[in-house]
Amino acid sequence: MSEQQDVKQKPVAAPAPPEFKYTWGQHNETMESLSLRQMARRVPAALKQTSRLALAVNRSAFYVLVAAQILGGICTAASLAAISKAMVPLLAGDGVHERISAAAWPLVIAAAMTALGALSSIASGSAARRLNPGMATLADLAMVDAHMDVELEAYDAPDFTERSEAAETGSARSAMLLQDALGFTGGLIDMVAVASVLALVHPVLLPLLLLSVVPRGLGSVYAARLDYRLHNATVASRNIKHMMRWHLTTPKLSEELRGNSMRPYAHAWYAAVCERIDSRMVSSAPQYLVVYLIAAVCSGVFVVATYGALAALVVGGYMAIAAAGTAIVAMRTSTAALSQLVVYGAAMFQHALYLGDYTTFVREAAVKSGPRGPQVIEGGPEKIRLEEATYTYPGKDEPALGPVSLTLTRGEVIAVVGENGAGKSTLIRLLTSLTVPSSGAVSWDGIPTTDCDQRTAWQHVGLVTQSYGYWPFSTRENVTLGQPDPVRGEEAVWDALNAVGMREAVEAFPQQLDTLLARSIWGGHEPSGGQWQRLACARAFHRRPRLLVMDEPTSAMDPRGEHMVFTGLRDMKQDRITVIVTHRMENCRLADRVIVLDGGRITEQGTYDELVAVEGGRFRELVDLSQDR
Repeated sequence: MSEQQDVKQKPVAAPAPPEFKYTWGQHNETMESLSLRQMARRVPAALKQTSRLALAVNRSAFYVLVAAQILGGICTAASLAAISKAMVPLLAGDGVHERISAAAWPLVIAAAMTALGALSSIASGSAARRLNPGMATLADLAMVDAHMDVELEAYDAPDFTERSEAAETGSARSAMLLQDALGFTGGLIDMVAVASVLALVHPVLLPLLLLSVVPRGLGSVYAARLDYRLHNATVASRNIKHMMRWHLTTPKLSEELRGNSMRPYAHAWYAAVCERIDSRMVSSAPQYLVVYLIAAVCSGVFVVATYGALAALVVGGYMAIAAAGTAIVAMRTSTAALSQLVVYGAAMFQHALYLGDYTTFVREAAVKSGPRGPQVIEGGPEKIRLEEATYTYPGKDEPALGPVSLTLTRGEVIAVVGENGAGKSTLIRLLTSLTVPSSGAVSWDGIPTTDCDQRTAWQHVGLVTQSYGYWPFSTRENVTLGQPDPVRGEEAVWDALNAVGMREAVEAFPQQLDTLLARSIWGGHEPSGGQWQRLACARAFHRRPRLLVMDEPTSAMDPRGEHMVFTGLRDMKQDRITVIVTHRMENCRLADRVIVLDGGRITEQGTYDELVAVEGGRFRELVDLSQDR
């Protein structure tokens, strides 16, 4: 006995979380072969995308931004030209008074151009601040719309989640897009302006300066490769970390976390994932150090060579001292401009890759989001027919459902039963036109769901799923879902709440129908689990649909709530086709017909009494199991 107690007291080491890997990584090959030439070829695509987003947000702000950038470059060139003109009398004049007098106006012009350049920089920054939020929001809305509009079967594709994650990265990059584009174009414009001045001083200086920036450019390229490798190495762990963080901090799971003493393991699991990410990031630091150190040393060698060449030109009498002074100022300016050009060019290259993921995802989602066909469903269905219909999930060999042949008629209440994995949820998706069959046909009053505008069909559907939404809306919007009854208005909301036994509960809410149903938001209220399920049923009743489908609609309700919901279903049955998916066999007594699914096929159908009388039948077995408690 004591030995068993000792065993229990020994702490058991928590198993480490599994290693998560990101398998898509479509840019791996591109990033591994990244070169300055490739970078230069890709940057225009990112600039084009930036311009398109900015124009869509605010055209006038975009034009101000471009004009300010160009003006800044002109001011840089004019300032250097004025300084060049001032250098001649300052370094080669006779007396101090004469030197200052001759250089005064050029210096005034240089100061004025510098001030005007500063103002143009402020103007471009102001325009960018007006554009940045809108660009990020535009990209974000496009991603949200793509997910809400895409055909449901897209979620079944094995790579959809990873493609979506990559596209989300591109969408997030849109917030940095404009600032990096500003840095790149600013460096480019300044470089052109300085080069035009420096080339006039002496043609040999410009290529030497270009060589001094090449090592920095190569360093930025290699750093970009390291960034992408690190991103791919940690993206799966970062995704699971964010997901787990929600699980550990949401009030919805706080009771389970505490009541089951999960804290030690949950903390260890989360900390292990964090440590895995941190270790990869820390281990990459020496690589970055080596890259930047080599780039800086090589760049320094070329800079020294440039200044040596400048000194040799002056000593050899090939360049006047005044021109050398101008060259030094221009060289300092051009070095900064070239460095800015390369650093932001590398950033824009990565933006171009991720934005490619984003635009591809949004474009492909749009292709899968339009109406399936020209047919419009004007009224709710009188009859829904499945003819040898099957559905096979992408990447699977065997169909999850079918072939199934079935006819549902208005006025019927149909109960669908079967064990987990029998195909019940897939049948619901086909009936409601949420997806189309892989083979065979599903039709509403003779119109195949493959040929109709599915959105017009959904207008006649009321659907209560097992994973219904706890929407952070008001009570009213949680019932109407933003689609109030145009005739009866609020009265229809109260009728729906009455039908599910929620009127008294809602009247006790702090602001009744105006109560925000989200305790996590200040002033919000959180209904109980059973109340949320009643609200989900109230949504369907409020829609007054011609096809009502309810998947385990009363699993979290007390007997009174369940009785009221099923009473309401009986009272409304003549106006619609009603389908109830249930594991509670007693609920099948309500149905006019019971359909038994097993392995994706219909194995039995009939009334409750007919099926329960079948010795050895699947339905009879399920009823017996439900009573054997």
